[in-house]
Amino acid sequence: MSVQVSEQARAAVRELAVECRQCLQCGQCRGACPNGFELEIGPRRVVRLILSEDVEKLLACEDVWRCSECRACTDVCPMEVDVAGMMAAVRGLQMDFGGIRCPERKAAEIATKRLSHRAKIDNMLFGTAMASRGFIPKDLLATATMGYKMASGKVRRSSRLGATDGVEQKPFYVGCALQQDKSALQATAKVVRELGFPLAEMKGAGCCGHATRGKIAAKAESEETVLTACPACDHGLSESEIETVPVWEALVEHARREERRLTAKAPRFVPYVGCLSDRDIALASLAEAAELAGAEVVSAYPSLHSGCCGALGGMYRGSTEAVRKLVAFAKDEDAPIVTPCLLCRDNVHSAARKQGVNVYFWPEFFQAAAAVATTVDGESR
Repeated sequence: MSVQVSEQARAAVRELAVECRQCLQCGQCRGACPNGFELEIGPRRVVRLILSEDVEKLLACEDVWRCSECRACTDVCPMEVDVAGMMAAVRGLQMDFGGIRCPERKAAEIATKRLSHRAKIDNMLFGTAMASRGFIPKDLLATATMGYKMASGKVRRSSRLGATDGVEQKPFYVGCALQQDKSALQATAKVVRELGFPLAEMKGAGCCGHATRGKIAAKAESEETVLTACPACDHGLSESEIETVPVWEALVEHARREERRLTAKAPRFVPYVGCLSDRDIALASLAEAAELAGAEVVSAYPSLHSGCCGALGGMYRGSTEAVRKLVAFAKDEDAPIVTPCLLCRDNVHSAARKQGVNVYFWPEFFQAAAAVATTVDGESR
């Protein structure tokens, strides 16, 4: 690094230090982080490095790339330090002045480059680009399976996602991952249709931008509340000030309102909502779906069910400690894992397959039960 660049970096860090000088180093940010198992030093010490203006260590810190931007650290800070903003700022410093080349950073760089002139991420081309730069997936069998699904997903289907009989349809943002997994998309469309939910895929929408770690904004516009199938998409759209609601929560609410039941693939399951969902709301929604299906939710402590799956670089870095703990719990309970996030399903599956634990995406596990016909007087027949 040249002296000139080093001075620019030091000046940038001095500016960051002013923004977080009220930090008490209490550690609440580290305690709130759903990715805590994966971090070497954690957000508290990243802020400490900023305060001490240790540019060299900041430029060598991989932890800032394993931050999923859930903002839990910022939310709990008693001194109102934007801890998540500090992590993002250090990522920017590394992009500008050099630094480590971990899978998460390389993934963000490739995503940023591709989305600079394309609307969506092509996952097959993305994987090829990662491999050509020396980042080989740890689980080749899982990668081959995903590749087959992506290839099948390129055969587009007619977009019949909900009831159309004169009912105004709610906008549904499909996202890159679901659109390229044909079987998962078909399962989603099936439960939506069978519940009679008025849903329509947004036309012309591109990537949510989350894969670029804040460099590219969501390629979508809407003044209405948009339903999403992916917590990363929910996060990306929200950053662009688009109001969102997870489609699984809306489906459960609709089923309860219409007095419809669900069916479950197994009598009991372990819930997993990942690190970008609103944990309490997402877990409550899974519990409501279980109630409508007559299934049992098997849970332990809350953070076990919301640790980071490593989607930002997990296929290339290997399974996370959070996922290994989750899978071990599910194996002990002899129960499958169910998640409302497709990225989480794919990353958890790699570790779970080796332990003989099944992992299901929400609509692969929950489907609509047959509607009960009624007579004029309300009696079932």
